Amino acid sequence: MIVVSNNPLMKDEENVLFVEGTFRDVLVKVRDMVYEGHGLVTHPLFASLGMMWSPFRTVVLSDKGDKASDFELETVDVALRSYEQVTEGRVQFPEHDEDYAWMDRSLYLSAMEDQGLVCS
Repeated sequence: MIVVSNNPLMKDEENVLFVEGTFRDVLVKVRDMVYEGHGLVTHPLFASLGMMWSPFRTVVLSDKGDKASDFELETVDVALRSYEQVTEGRVQFPEHDEDYAWMDRSLYLSAMEDQGLVCS
């Protein structure tokens, strides 16, 4: 398993491929990795539309396999387009970055617990 993130709170976590960049940059990296054969363990987008305003995103992928499914390929493509559409023209509020980083990491830990990979 590999974790792709631009969240500074995730930088020192095990198996993290840290992306110096934006939420969009993380989605592009995830898309590229899915096209290279990694599978999606977590969805590339948040379930909450409000979290799309976060500057941080953490996505978990499986180790590289032979080929991603058509569903996974479509999911990453749609996620990138949806993110771009929803956040077009957004204004950043850096004073909220610490809270967004904490929420992103909490959601990551919850997803790992659901997968039986982290004890709470």
